Amino acid sequence: MNIVKKQITLGGNIALFIIPASLVHSVLGETIFYSGEDPTIEIECAPESIRHTFKTVQTRSGLIHEHSITAFIAGFNPTTIDNLAKLNYHNYVLAVIKNSEGNFLLIGNINESLNFNYNFDSAANPSDRNGSDLTISGQLTTTIKFVQMPLIPV
Repeated sequence: MNIVKKQITLGGNIALFIIPASLVHSVLGETIFYSGEDPTIEIECAPESIRHTFKTVQTRSGLIHEHSITAFIAGFNPTTIDNLAKLNYHNYVLAVIKNSEGNFLLIGNINESLNFNYNFDSAANPSDRNGSDLTISGQLTTTIKFVQMPLIPV
């Protein structure tokens, strides 16, 4: 008999890494390999803003996992805008989330990747939230995969 055991129930995520899918060579076991320079972009998000949800949907072709990652980057600076533009250029990405338990979770793979989008809002009032909302989403035939960070060049 298989048993689904009670889990540690710490919610939340503490870090978000985005990797352009076209720059990933392979994923073997818990290791992500890439070609060229390290393509990983760490997104320094506002505290407690990284949220990952997915639901499983049964289709005629099999199970589909609908993933959605949202996060917020406070402020506006040239480095942030440059990195977001690079990611937007690649459009298809893999995401790695570090959860509050210290695990690194890969969403996506070299055959199935996620869409990356962001929206900037300067806010109308000085007391309002100024920054960028990120959305990384897609339908995959795979769910999350535990991995090790950092990536390894090939």
